[in-house]
Amino acid sequence: GLAYVTIVGWRVFYARVFVQPWFGRRALIVGAGTVGKALAAAMQAAPRNDANPFRGTGYEAVGFIDDDLALRGETIHGVPVIGDHHNLLDLAKVLNVNEIILSISNTHSISDEMLTALLNCREQGLRVVTMATVYERLTGRVPIEYVGRDLQTVLPMEDNVGERAYHLFKRLIDIFSALVGLSIMAVAIVPIAILNALTSPGPLFYKQRRVGQGGRIFEMYKFRSMRPDAEKGTGAVWAQKNDDRITPAGKFIRKTRVDELPQFLNVLRGEMSLVGPRPERPEFVNALALMVPYYRARHAVKPGITGWAQIKFSYGNTHQDARIKLEHDLYYVKHASPMLDTLIMLQTLPVMASGKGL
Repeated sequence: GLAYVTIVGWRVFYARVFVQPWFGRRALIVGAGTVGKALAAAMQAAPRNDANPFRGTGYEAVGFIDDDLALRGETIHGVPVIGDHHNLLDLAKVLNVNEIILSISNTHSISDEMLTALLNCREQGLRVVTMATVYERLTGRVPIEYVGRDLQTVLPMEDNVGERAYHLFKRLIDIFSALVGLSIMAVAIVPIAILNALTSPGPLFYKQRRVGQGGRIFEMYKFRSMRPDAEKGTGAVWAQKNDDRITPAGKFIRKTRVDELPQFLNVLRGEMSLVGPRPERPEFVNALALMVPYYRARHAVKPGITGWAQIKFSYGNTHQDARIKLEHDLYYVKHASPMLDTLIMLQTLPVMASGKGL
């Protein structure tokens, strides 16, 4: 209905306006190492991705700048290495560049000569931005692999005067949504109970310990969709595609996301929000925090029933999947706003219909 029309309208507007040439940016990438290569790859893939809807994806990388003379003449992801700090400003003028992208993992290691060259570019009105900034624009992800110990890139550090109002507004939306969701659950509970009883005798509800805001543990509720002894002998394990532990009724309620309805009780209690990173189990959090940088930073906000990672990334059950989802989660933590929340809620509907992501 209205949600579908809104989504279609936004996508048409976005496609017709924000990706037009006048929103495009011609850029020089300073640094042809690992960080620069990752950025060039993201730029190359951006037109094919469902990229960040709040930013145009019209980047054109016209060349790499690197002081390593051995790289001169190489082409990386279709982008040639064309100069060093000596001719950075001249090349920017000749090539009609309007943005310089600093793609060096440790910006504190920049030579004095390169720093002077960058300042000269800024003095001439060229934008100088970091790789992480552009990567976020292109992908809707925070590139944790390439930011080192730069906390400011990962988490919002400045005061936001509207933050309190936003959280109050979000809480009111959560309460209203929870009441609506629990009303729907009251209608659905009888047929779900009958289906469960017929296909897999056992408890109707399932509760599981999850990690919430501030690292606090809470019990998250769901309609049971697996056998009662699903983790007997294995302990905590991620659900797999075509998992044989899922009951016949469970397949239906998981595909339609009806199994998530009891989580509106968690929302009403303030343990979760309608929108936020999906809460993970303590066993997985402890393991992932050792392997994935900044993993616990996702606990800076309340977990949600749906989130940015859920609409942007398909269901995953590997450590690499967890890393990619974290990059999406951290993007949400940095940029959470009523507009982003609304976009996530609107896009959740088609994702649910497709059976992906969530």
